Amino acid sequence: MAEVRKSAKQTQARKRAREKAAEFRAQQDQLEQLAVEYFVAADSLDEIQEETERQIAALREKAEKQSESARRDADAVVQKMLGIVNRTEVAARLGINVRDVKKASDSPTSAASVDGTTAVQSDQDSIPADAANPAQHSNREQPEFV
Repeated sequence: MAEVRKSAKQTQARKRAREKAAEFRAQQDQLEQLAVEYFVAADSLDEIQEETERQIAALREKAEKQSESARRDADAVVQKMLGIVNRTEVAARLGINVRDVKKASDSPTSAASVDGTTAVQSDQDSIPADAANPAQHSNREQPEFV
């Protein structure tokens, strides 16, 4: 009879071991499923980051094109103004430094005027003819800047 008891104890021990193993396997399956969900989420984060970077690059490119267009327009206006008055007056009217007016007039994109011809203007060309004689300037009314 001792043998039966030993066999019953072994059977019961096996049963408990199987239950614990089943719990362990269920926990492992659950952990595996959670790991799969984590990796799916992490991969989608990577895809989102890549898509965001692509969109940012496209927006930067678009902004650069728009900025270049606006720069060309501003340079064209400066060139038109330089055809009428000198650089100092253009700078004063626009509220910018004279050196910026020179940069605009020296830039390759501003060399062509709106009608397609190339406008080449030296420093002396931009000074009005009567500016060489200071006596004439004292009799003239100075332009008012707004």
